[in-house]
Amino acid sequence: SYGPAVTLFTLASHIPEQAWVAQALLTGTVGLQAFNAAGYGAANQEKAGDQWTGLLYSLTSLPGVMFGSLGVYVTGQLLDLTHDWSKIYALTATMYVIGATGFVTLYDGKKEFD
Repeated sequence: SYGPAVTLFTLASHIPEQAWVAQALLTGTVGLQAFNAAGYGAANQEKAGDQWTGLLYSLTSLPGVMFGSLGVYVTGQLLDLTHDWSKIYALTATMYVIGATGFVTLYDGKKEFD
């Protein structure tokens, strides 16, 4: 999603002095990310047809869980090395942009199987 990327790039470019501004930007990130989460279940798995939806959902969830767990570790390591949240925000925003661009470029609504 491009929305969370904008808020995270804003945080990456300048960490605000006032805590409430940073909290508002992070709240905006989570709120805008909800649009992405809401469309995940319906977007790709339903294209496979009723027979394959469950299997496809489980196969696509597994890498998400694995990379999510790895991401926590990598974030901790980067923070230990740099002591700077700006790099974490920029990396996360970049991942949002890459994912959203890939989705917009490659997704179609055609049913793949019956």
